[in-house]
Amino acid sequence: MVTTSVGRAATPEVAELTRETGRLLEDLGHCVTEVEPPVPGSFPEDFQLYWALLASFIVLNGKRSFNRTWDRSRLDNLTLGLFSHFKRNLHKVPLATARLAASGKVSQRFFRDHDVVLTPTLGHETPLVGHLDPTQEFDVIMDRLLDWVAFTPLQNATGEPAISLPLATTASGLPQGQMFAAARGQEATLLELAFELEEARPFARIDRS
Repeated sequence: MVTTSVGRAATPEVAELTRETGRLLEDLGHCVTEVEPPVPGSFPEDFQLYWALLASFIVLNGKRSFNRTWDRSRLDNLTLGLFSHFKRNLHKVPLATARLAASGKVSQRFFRDHDVVLTPTLGHETPLVGHLDPTQEFDVIMDRLLDWVAFTPLQNATGEPAISLPLATTASGLPQGQMFAAARGQEATLLELAFELEEARPFARIDRS
C-alpha cells in the first residue's frame, strides 16, 4: 500500500480511505504493508518533461495533422505551457526519457516481493468544476493536476496493468477510487482481486438510491 507519491501525498481523508481498503484486504486474508512509492525521486520531473514532449508534437504538427485552419494561438494554457516547458528543457529530454524507460525495471524489482500495490486512484476528492480549468495560468494548472493525478503516471510510463475500483466514499458523498496495480502480464490477478472485493463490499450503484 502506498499513500504518498514522490513529492506529493494524498490528502489525509483519501489516505485514510486507502488504509481502510487495506484493512478490508487484511480481513479477507491478504497481507498488507505500507511502503514507499516504487519510483525514483526524478520521476515526477521526468514524467512532466515527457508530457511536454507530447504536447510539442501537437503544437508543432497540428496544421499537418489537421488542416489549414489550425491556429495554435487558440490552444489552452496547459498545452502551450507544456510546450514552453519542453523548449526550455529540451537538453534534458534524452536523459529524462531514458530514466522513465528504466522505471519499468525498478517496478519489476518491486513486484518480486509484492503481488499488488494499492494506492488512491487520485490524490484528493473530486474537485469543483473549474478547479482544473486549462485557461488558468500554467503553473497553477500543472500544480493542481500533479496533486490530483499523483499516483497514476507510473503505469503510464511502464505499461503495467492497473484497475480502479469504487470502494470508498468521501465524507461529502463523492466516490473515491482505489487503484490496484500489478506486474506486467498479471491482469488476471487484478481481476480476481476485484471480484473478491466487490463481493465483500458491493460497489455503489448510481441507478439505486
